[in-house]
Amino acid sequence: MPLKSNALTSLAAAKAYLKAQGDIDNTTIEELINASSSAIENYCKRKFKEQAYLEEEYDGTGKNHILLDQYPVKSIESVSIDGTLLSTGQYKVKKRNGVLLNNGGIWPRGEINVTVSYTAGYVEIPADLELACKHLVKSYFSTDIANFSTTFQEGFVFRPEALPAQVKVLLAPYKKVM
Repeated sequence: MPLKSNALTSLAAAKAYLKAQGDIDNTTIEELINASSSAIENYCKRKFKEQAYLEEEYDGTGKNHILLDQYPVKSIESVSIDGTLLSTGQYKVKKRNGVLLNNGGIWPRGEINVTVSYTAGYVEIPADLELACKHLVKSYFSTDIANFSTTFQEGFVFRPEALPAQVKVLLAPYKKVM
């Protein structure tokens, strides 16, 4: 199974962390990298790899800011309110945490009335985030999967409380605050 686009580490890095030799369990390790990467995204409530987010819809808050779903923000392609495109001087973004500010005052209250297209995420995954993924892969690799999930019909449902303490510590700076 190839690594998915959201993989937070490589097969070679995970194998080195596991001290695995040769082609032993490559498929299993790739599956664990994919599962660990998704579990981390779910736990942190955000995605990490750089990508474009087109026409994401947000509710106007009645405040001067909206928190974008993904960050760090690399660029804003467009912002519109009720279908009216704003000029770049009418808003600014705090790139580090994805806060979109309205320079003209407040975002008008409304449901799905603000639309934003932007690019966000990391080109290179930070070392501590990759370490969290490798550690979670190692935990999954050396422990029965039942300790990390709840059986639900045909598949498994991830239990965030089952994340190892070391992984939670590494992920703390990346967890989205709601």
